[in-house]
Amino acid sequence: MSAAENEALAKLSPEELAKTDLTKVDVDTLFGKEAMDDLRAVEIKGEGKPKMKELMQEITKGFPKRPRQEVMEDLETVVGTPPDSKKLNLDYDRFLIVKKQQETVAKDKKEDAAPSLKEGMHEDFMASRAQLLCGKVLGDSFGIHEVFGSMLNPTGGLVGPGNLALHLDIDNPIALHGVVHDAAGYLNTYHNDGPGYDYLDSDIEFLSTDNPLAGQISGIAHWTMEAGDEYFINRTDAAVLEVENALKSVRDAVANTVDKMMTMFRSDPDGARPEEGEALDTANAIEDAVGKAAKAAEQVYDAAMTIPGPPMAAKAKEKLDAMSSFVWN
Repeated sequence: MSAAENEALAKLSPEELAKTDLTKVDVDTLFGKEAMDDLRAVEIKGEGKPKMKELMQEITKGFPKRPRQEVMEDLETVVGTPPDSKKLNLDYDRFLIVKKQQETVAKDKKEDAAPSLKEGMHEDFMASRAQLLCGKVLGDSFGIHEVFGSMLNPTGGLVGPGNLALHLDIDNPIALHGVVHDAAGYLNTYHNDGPGYDYLDSDIEFLSTDNPLAGQISGIAHWTMEAGDEYFINRTDAAVLEVENALKSVRDAVANTVDKMMTMFRSDPDGARPEEGEALDTANAIEDAVGKAAKAAEQVYDAAMTIPGPPMAAKAKEKLDAMSSFVWN
C-alpha cells in the first residue's frame, strides 16, 4: 500500500469505487479452519487498555481536538512498532476509502451502512478483544490495522444485531462465533466478497448466506465444540449451576427443534431445501424458545443475586447472558 495508490483510489467516483476490489487477500481463506483456529490465540496489542479506547474514540469522531498526526503517534505507542505512525496514517487513508465503498454499496442495495457504536451503550466494548478480533479479520482483508478494521463495523463482535446486543467474554464460544459471523456478513453485505453469514458453508443451513440468521446453528456448534468440555467444567459456581438448571428445559426445546430440522434434511435424498416459509417458521420457533429463556433468566438472575458474594452473582449474570442469547443473536 502506498500514498500514491490511496490518492488514486480516493479520486474514483462512487460508482467506480463500488466496482473496485479493495481486498488484499483471498477473503475466503480468512474463514478456513486454520485461520479460525489461529484467531483464538492471536495477539492484539493494546486490547482493553483505556488509552486504546480513548484514541479509538478520538479517531472515530474525526480528530476534533488534536491534529491527526499527533493522534497517530500516540496510537503507535499503544500498538507498538511495527506499525509506525506513518504506516498507521496510510492505513487510515485506506480505511476512509473502504468506508466510502461500504456506504456506496449500502446505498445501491438500499441497506443502512454499518452502525456506529452508540455512546452510553456497551461502554466496555470499544477496544475490547472481541471488537478488535473482528477488526483483525476485516483489517487483514483490506491490508489495514485492526484498529481501523474494527471501525468499519464498530458493533462487529457483539452478540446480536447492531447495538441491540450483548458483550460476552471472548472465551465464550458464542462470542467467538459472533466475531467471525459479523466479519463474514459485513464483507459480503458491503463489499460483495467472502462467504457471507454462513461462513462454514454448512449443509445444515437453509437460509441464503446474505441473511443474518444464516450460519447461526453451524457456527455456534463449531465454536462450542472447539471450546471443549473444559469451558463448561470451569463454570461450576452455585449461581451458575442454578442458571443452567433453570434454562435446561428451554435449551432442550431448542435442541429438539434442531433435531427435527436435521431429520428433515436426512430424509430428503435429493438434497432439496425447505421453502422459505418453512425456514422462517423454524427460525421463529427457535426465537420463541429463546424468548422464553430470556424471561426465565430474569427470574433466575433475581434469585442468583441473593447468593452471598458479588463474584458469584456476576458469573451468574454472565452465564445468563450467554444462554438467553443462544440462538437468535
